[in-house]
Amino acid sequence: MAQNEVSTGIGLRMVRVALRDTDGAIKMAGSPAAGVAYDGLQIDGALALTLTVPEPQRVTARGDDMPYWTFQLAPTENPSAELRVSKTNLDVIAMVTATKAFGSTKARRIGLATDKQGNEDSLILWGSREAVDSEEGSSTFGQKCWQTYLLLSCEAAVRPASLEDAAVGEFVYSISTSPVTLDEFGVTFSSTVNGFTKTPVLLIVTKYKYWMDAFEGDGIETEFTLTQGAYLQTDSFIQVYVDGVIVAYTETDGVVTLDVPDDGAKVIIEYDYED
Repeated sequence: MAQNEVSTGIGLRMVRVALRDTDGAIKMAGSPAAGVAYDGLQIDGALALTLTVPEPQRVTARGDDMPYWTFQLAPTENPSAELRVSKTNLDVIAMVTATKAFGSTKARRIGLATDKQGNEDSLILWGSREAVDSEEGSSTFGQKCWQTYLLLSCEAAVRPASLEDAAVGEFVYSISTSPVTLDEFGVTFSSTVNGFTKTPVLLIVTKYKYWMDAFEGDGIETEFTLTQGAYLQTDSFIQVYVDGVIVAYTETDGVVTLDVPDDGAKVIIEYDYED
């Protein structure tokens, strides 16, 4: 049995969000220099990320005054999610609503319920929680691990917090998902490897905290510094993809070294760490 094949999770530790590019991977923002990671934005104050998977259609054939067969068909809706947070982050609101925060440093502003509703950008969003290996008899039984929901393609609408006496305001992000054929690296799902060809969300189980960094090649740089590289463990997992193709690498002190990626190549590095 694989490590952490069976696990039990609790709580919600961290949620991050980034724009989704047409290649299925994170869309770079802010034009970071080659070798400098872009890892999206953290949605601070996360309270709950609830994923709702629609029930399948069940159609029962009847005759002679009795049911004799039930057909189970695909649902007519895609999964949805709701994220509740206790902190108001204008940069995150701007990203998910495809608007901008504006104003002076002393008086920041953002529009709510704008004419951009219905035209939000596609997002990648992931939330992680602590878990424990709960398979009795396994070599890692009782050891800590992490569960992550990775929403591969979603859009979010904002429900502002209420102004209420003696109550902490909660912003709510109402999230719709769509099934896609590409994973977070831009790799196409296949029935042979994955058992399916489309999905809107992945469940990822790792020994340590999950993270994903995106870089852009310039045809010169070979070293890519991981955002959480200082916290890599000797048995941390690392996967490196360049334009959707897995590549060989070396890693030293949180710096991943590759053969020179082409100018404009998308480098996605997924790993786990423990701080």
